[in-house]
Amino acid sequence: MKNKIKASVLTLVTALTLSGCGDLLDVNNPNNLVEESISQAAAASAVVNGSLSLVSSAISQIWQPYLVTSDEIYWIGSRDAWLALDQGFIGNPENEFSDGAFPSVGRGRWMSDQAIKILQGHVADDPSFGYDLARANHFAGIMYTVIGEVMEDFAFSDKTESGPPVGPGSMSTVLDKGITYLSTAISSFETLGNSDKALAAKAMRARAHQSRAIWDVINPTASGTFTTVNASAAGTDAQAVITAAGGNSADVNYDLVYSSGSQSNSMAGWINDRKENQYTTQLVTLDANNNRTGVAMMDPIDNIVDPAVTKRMSSWGCGSAAGNCGPYSPLTISSTRLMHLILAENALAGGDAATFTTHINHIRAMDGLTAFSGQISNNDMLQHTRRANTMIMGLRLADMYRFALTDPKWEAQSDAISTPGEMLPITIIEIRANCHLNGQGCGG
Repeated sequence: MKNKIKASVLTLVTALTLSGCGDLLDVNNPNNLVEESISQAAAASAVVNGSLSLVSSAISQIWQPYLVTSDEIYWIGSRDAWLALDQGFIGNPENEFSDGAFPSVGRGRWMSDQAIKILQGHVADDPSFGYDLARANHFAGIMYTVIGEVMEDFAFSDKTESGPPVGPGSMSTVLDKGITYLSTAISSFETLGNSDKALAAKAMRARAHQSRAIWDVINPTASGTFTTVNASAAGTDAQAVITAAGGNSADVNYDLVYSSGSQSNSMAGWINDRKENQYTTQLVTLDANNNRTGVAMMDPIDNIVDPAVTKRMSSWGCGSAAGNCGPYSPLTISSTRLMHLILAENALAGGDAATFTTHINHIRAMDGLTAFSGQISNNDMLQHTRRANTMIMGLRLADMYRFALTDPKWEAQSDAISTPGEMLPITIIEIRANCHLNGQGCGG
């Protein structure tokens, strides 16, 4: 945990330097700041910025092993641990890449909770810190949602104090807590009159509500049949977001942004620069050196390169579907397109084909595509539209499990085949250090 605190403090040093709060840095070595320093009122905003930095970094790291296990990103390099994930062996706690990502998630989770704790103390003395507390709840809600989506189990340890594992059967409670954090953020932003921030948090809560419903249908294992969910709470949020964002034609992404002045996107570094992994050729075209040259996926009705995929890859490429942002590609965590997808799926699950079609066509209209009117089955249209419009959002593997899809690269003996619904495990770095997991007991 010393490394966790050091990473958090180093992030805060950068933030404080940029904001000119020099008094907190009046030490011989700024890297030797003690934990108590970040609890000072003058550091409040920087603490929350530090939480965002660590949460953004964690998501960029943990999404990669999750997505390599799916059919969205494939291994093309030389590291066999990526190959094992590509083949569906997601449950190995000793895989070096899921193990390497685990500490970043622990840091992001711990710092997001710590930021709330610190800001609650400040608000008790001075309500003007309410905006930063709302932001802290927002970022914690994002972190908890992603943990609940991609992890099979998790342990909420506190520094050197080992936390017991939640247990695979109880990971839905992590999503529930993420929803609670987001609800607090939304209420606070609305009270403060910050409608834009409230809208972003509500778009994330819509995602969290749907992910909570999806969790139920893939645990303990997926059914092996095409399964939709009807998440009414997600639908309420989704409709509110669409209305507030400007109506059915509003095309808005809510992104995590990376830069040389903040933090890098680990997944982007591995894909863009190291070329250890790459998007599947079902989605993109590649040259002989595995550089992206364009988009491969076709729209099933107009039979043209799918413009939704082009837009998703152009975002990843910072303006061009074949672009290379190095380690700074943005990551979209929610969007108005996802809101329409939530409402479309709710309708389909409830037997309302007309409303399903309406929301699918709102998405298609954003790209100037021919309206859907039964040219393919509703299930196929949902599956395609969701794949094209939620690329690079950390949702694909759960969709594969619930839509009864398999990756040709998955081995017959793999976790993805034998226990569909399985996600990333608590890894060996935590198992060895955690007395609840290493067999040494937590007595004394």
